[in-house]
Amino acid sequence: MKEQDILGGAISALTLATGIVIGVERHEYRQENLIFDATGSLYVDGEQIPLVIEVKFRPTPTILMLSKLKDIPGRLLIVADYVNPKLAEQLKEQDIWFLDTVGNAYINQKPVFVFIRGNKPTEKPVIRTLGRAFQPTGLKIIYTFLCNPELVNAPYREIARTAGVALGTVGWVMTDLNELGHLVDMGNRGRRLKDKQKLLERWIIAYSEKLRPKLQTGRYKAPNPAWWQTADLHNLQAYWGGEVAADKLTHYLKPEIITLYVMEKWAAKLKITNQLRKDPDGDVEILNAFWDVESEKNRKDIVNPILIYADLMATGDPRNIETAQIIYEQKLAQHFREDQRADNQSL
Repeated sequence: MKEQDILGGAISALTLATGIVIGVERHEYRQENLIFDATGSLYVDGEQIPLVIEVKFRPTPTILMLSKLKDIPGRLLIVADYVNPKLAEQLKEQDIWFLDTVGNAYINQKPVFVFIRGNKPTEKPVIRTLGRAFQPTGLKIIYTFLCNPELVNAPYREIARTAGVALGTVGWVMTDLNELGHLVDMGNRGRRLKDKQKLLERWIIAYSEKLRPKLQTGRYKAPNPAWWQTADLHNLQAYWGGEVAADKLTHYLKPEIITLYVMEKWAAKLKITNQLRKDPDGDVEILNAFWDVESEKNRKDIVNPILIYADLMATGDPRNIETAQIIYEQKLAQHFREDQRADNQSL
């Protein structure tokens, strides 16, 4: 489904169900590191309420990060092809207005209150094909680029080595990123990533669905529940991820799930050293590290903030999402604001 089809269908469904009218101005709105799809107005009881509109295909809990935005010229409205009941509740809890094409909606503007959830699509969803870039191997390359944007100008062999993928994969992924508008070839000035914030959002969704499940080796439990507070990972080629890594960065979150990334050949030593035993209900999850750990310089005991952010957003837990937003603002936002300024200068 195209964005304009989703937008038109969702507004029509709202008007048909409630009589509420939304007018749309078809132009982008940019706010710091974010680009919104359109602006418009909601007409209620003779009042015109400005809207900033973001259109999404099958939104995930990552959309909740938008609740923290300030200083946009209007009310944020999420428009989607379909919002499932769980996400609908989460959006309502954070007072984020939404519409979808099957009639689900939340709008809260006195004297109007609309909350409709549970309507289901009558047809099987059309899945957008994003090529090899958003398959598991391609996701490793994108992660490498997000962490090291200058690597897009490296020889393909170096990109493959750093991302831990086959050399033949790199060319396909570069082509896909170019077609999707995330990679620009500037001739003698080299290549540059573009719209990294949207690329990050796409990567988070695909990572949680396609790559992360393949990295998981299972759940474990330790005799001492507080073992992770004093455990030393430095000589085990392992890293804290998820909630523990977030707590170490922000001191804002009390971890309930202990996430570890480790090189596969070091996993056994990690388990033995920390007395971790297999337990399907355990609070420890171990994932295989998917980047070039052995060549990493100045390594820390936590994963890159991008991966911490992705781990937290993938849970859908409101407190984890709140912590993810803190990490985004403290560790990532400046990175993407610089990217946006570079985009504007190149126009």
